Amino acid sequence: MKRKLVQTGSSLAVTLPAEVVEDFGLKKGQDVDLTVHPTTGAIVIRAGVKYFDDGKVTKRFRELAENVRVRYDKAFEELAK
Repeated sequence: MKRKLVQTGSSLAVTLPAEVVEDFGLKKGQDVDLTVHPTTGAIVIRAGVKYFDDGKVTKRFRELAENVRVRYDKAFEELAK
């Protein structure tokens, strides 16, 4: 998918097509994670993980944290010794 760079003040920006915004449930002002692959130089933009919603941990974050706990349970046990 090709996009053009647009000037916004003294910066350049890449716009996202409406279907991408809708598919990922993105909102104006939402944080996203941007990384640059060290070897290929590929730029990756990911929707940021929302940790809290109305002061409570989100279901998605709980699921991610639980996956980490299960995946590294043995390592955590060893570190605790």
